[in-house]
Amino acid sequence: MSPPPVARPLPVAAPLPTPALWPTPLPQPTATPPPIFVAIAPGPPACLQPNLATGEHISASGSYTETERLASTPMLCHLERDSCGYNQLVGILDPTLKFKQEETPPFDTEDFLMHPAMILPLTRLNHLVQTEWGGAFQLRITDAYDSLLEHDPPESEPSTRYSLHYEGRAIDLTLWPVDQSQYGRLCTLAHCAGFDWVLNEGTHCHASIRAESLCLDCQNQGSK
Repeated sequence: MSPPPVARPLPVAAPLPTPALWPTPLPQPTATPPPIFVAIAPGPPACLQPNLATGEHISASGSYTETERLASTPMLCHLERDSCGYNQLVGILDPTLKFKQEETPPFDTEDFLMHPAMILPLTRLNHLVQTEWGGAFQLRITDAYDSLLEHDPPESEPSTRYSLHYEGRAIDLTLWPVDQSQYGRLCTLAHCAGFDWVLNEGTHCHASIRAESLCLDCQNQGSK
């Protein structure tokens, strides 16, 4: 008879080594570069041109002798109300601008009307006025487009009357409140704003632009 089998012990797995715990490295702070200081010189004033004396005029090129006909080109026609050219005039509505509106209706709205190329220098001038006087004055438009042909002596022959106001390419400017002692500076600011010809008339600044006459787009359509 065979002896009973001897039970053998099962193999015991060797214990796994305990993993060593290493400290998690902390992120190193990034070195902050030292601040860089740049000296910025203050910019020049907006307009360094000398003030215009009463009766003095200046063109876009800086000439004190160039005429308005050369600087802003001649008037070509009288734009009549409701004509083709009249309907191409634009208005500007800005609460920071003042308008005199001294004519009787419906002509009192003509102070708002001007050649489209007038808007940019007028907007620039308005900004320069606010910067120059810090809100103490507002820019005031006393005349722009003029269908009544009032920029010539009333006794003159209407057909011979000449002014860029009749095409909407000229504008008369003052300050509000009125202070004629400041108009030499106002006229200079108008020059710096981009008007092509500026005249200090004493009681106001007259400014005009060099732009294609609206008469050219509207020949034989109501302009004369």
